Formats: sequence, C-alpha cells, structure tokens
Amino acid sequence: MADNEMAEIHQRATAAMTAAIQAAGQLAQVLIDARIAQLQRAARASEEQARQIRAQARAAQQADAAVWRPAMRPAWWRTAGTEDIARVWRAASTWQHVDPRAQQARQVVVDQLAKRAGRAAEKPEPTREPDDIEVLSDAVDRAVREATNRSRRPAMSAEAVRDRQERMAAEVRKAWPSGQRADRVLGCEAWGALAYTLDQAQQAGHDVQQLLRGVPSFVDRARTPGAFACRVVQDQLDGRIDLGTVRRDRDKGDVEMTQDGRSGSETSSTAASTEPAARAALGFPVSTQAAVADAVADTDAGKAGQGHGGPAAFRRAAPGQDGPAR
Repeated sequence: MADNEMAEIHQRATAAMTAAIQAAGQLAQVLIDARIAQLQRAARASEEQARQIRAQARAAQQADAAVWRPAMRPAWWRTAGTEDIARVWRAASTWQHVDPRAQQARQVVVDQLAKRAGRAAEKPEPTREPDDIEVLSDAVDRAVREATNRSRRPAMSAEAVRDRQERMAAEVRKAWPSGQRADRVLGCEAWGALAYTLDQAQQAGHDVQQLLRGVPSFVDRARTPGAFACRVVQDQLDGRIDLGTVRRDRDKGDVEMTQDGRSGSETSSTAASTEPAARAALGFPVSTQAAVADAVADTDAGKAGQGHGGPAAFRRAAPGQDGPAR
C-alpha cells in the first residue's frame, strides 16, 4: 500500500512538473511575440523610440539571464522546486533563439529532469521559431553596440582606433588559437564594440585573456558573434561573474578596492542589478510566478481554458503587453 501511495505521489509530482514546464514554454512564446511586435511598432515610430525599446529588450535579456544562469550549477538543483524550474525554463525559452547560452540552459533543465526521473536525457521538444525572430536578435545585438557607442570615449584618430583593434585582435587570436571562432568574431560588424570593451577592461586592470576565456566556445553559433561575445564580456565586467580582478568605477573613473578584494563599485552591484529587472518588468508586467501557477491550476482543472484561447494566465498576459501577441 505504501509503495502504491508513493508511486501515485511521484506520478502526480511528475504531472505537475510537466504542466508547469509546458505553461512556462507557452508564456515564453507569448513574451517573444509581444516583444517582437513592440520592436516593430517602435521602428515605425521613430529611431529614438526604437533605440529605447532595443535597450529595454537588452535589459530584459540580462534580467532573464540572471534567472537561468544559477541553474547551470549542479548545486542549484539540490533545492530547486517546480516553480523555480519553471521560471528557468520560461527565461531560457524566451531567448533560446537569440542567445546560445539560453539554449544550453534549456538542455540542462532537460538533463536534470531526466536524471530525476531516472531515464536517459531527451532532446528538448522542438519549438517553432517565431516569425521575424531576427528583429529580436538584431535588437539585442544593436543595443550592445549602441550602449558602447554612448559610453564616454575620448576622440581618437583613425590610426589610434586601428591600433586598438589590432591589439585586441591579437588578444582574441591568443585566446582562441583554433581560428574559426576568432575569424568569425573579428569579421563581425560588432567587432569594433567588442574591441573597445576589451580595451577599456584592460585599462581598468582586468585580464583580457580571462574575459575571453569566459566566452562560451559556441560563440560562432550566435547570429552576430561579435555582439554575443561583447554581451558575455559585459556580463563579467558587470559583476555577474566574479573575476577576482580590479574593476573601474564607471561614474568616478577611478578604482576603489574593498577589503575583500572587490572594487567599490562592485559592492553596490546588487542594487544596480535591479535596474534591468525593473526595466524588464515595465515591458512584461505579468508575474511569471502567477502566470505559471494559474496555468498549472487550469491544467489540473481539466485544461478548462484551452477551448477559449488557452489557459487563463495567457489570456491575461496579452492585455499587459503593448499589443496583442500573434
């Protein structure tokens, strides 16, 4: 009797997890479509508005990366519950077509759930690539370049810019001697932004080789490899990954070290990291936690909402966006 009860509990838990994952995947699709529609409307409005919306898309991508990144560590799974896993799946699914790291995070979820179930890992279920996904990918990559262009730069001659790019190109080839990754990054339209970012990091005391080694080997699978590499480097410089090196304070332009070896600007990284999340929330006010919970409840109630446009969570999600999802 006890064995039967345990088997039933395990079956119910598995069903709840499956429902949560499915709901999170559907929510991700809604968010992708809404973001693309928002970007397209902004592009038709004005270049300034398009630039602002691209910056919001980049902030949303950073906020979601902060959700899926902890799940890449085995220790995270020791305490992860259904809701935690669903949040990671939603965050990674929203950007899997834009960021190879999100694809990797989805595979980690699949592997870990398979391990829990005691069976061989399966590939993630195939997902439809959203229409006009290039719009979203281009927006995130352009936001990286635009943010670099807006940063404080001293006027430099063409010769000085060429010298900087040559020095940083040598660093790239040293970090990636195989050639293919280096060639794709150096030939990318975003190479100038990456070269500038690396040069500034080097002047601030960071180890450029360490930064480049932190870029995943699948960088050449990104749509714009130079911009993707720049994103990863910026994540490291923003304190999302502990480098153990000096970081320059962006506002004061100087270096202040704390007793634990971090710069003074890093001590306030927790407060600063809330800004991307807050900006993302403006674009997507529907709580993922509430949406997933409601969708699971709908599923447990016999999927009552599917005949009328899907679960209630997703029917409520659309009005919160800047226009209906396709």
